[in-house]
Amino acid sequence: MGEKEAISRHRTAEDCIQFSAGLLPVAERHLAAFAQAVNGFYGPERARQSAEDWLEELELVDWPEAETAPDWLQITVAAAARLADRIDIDLSQTA
Repeated sequence: MGEKEAISRHRTAEDCIQFSAGLLPVAERHLAAFAQAVNGFYGPERARQSAEDWLEELELVDWPEAETAPDWLQITVAAAARLADRIDIDLSQTA
């Protein structure tokens, strides 16, 4: 492996690390806003479960090849759909 190739690979890895590090604060804000909203409407237990759902949805994201951020709204909507399903199930069991 030549020196130029080694530098190129190192630069690519460094770019990926920097890009990923920039995503974390944005992801944290979206997750926190979602969990706070769920907590306000449905309480802490549902907020905890919904935060776990949000993280699971994040893991399911088909990451783009280019340096573009995931669609945070899509992740939040998917987690909210899980919450709605859970509420529907709970309501049908109490009826």
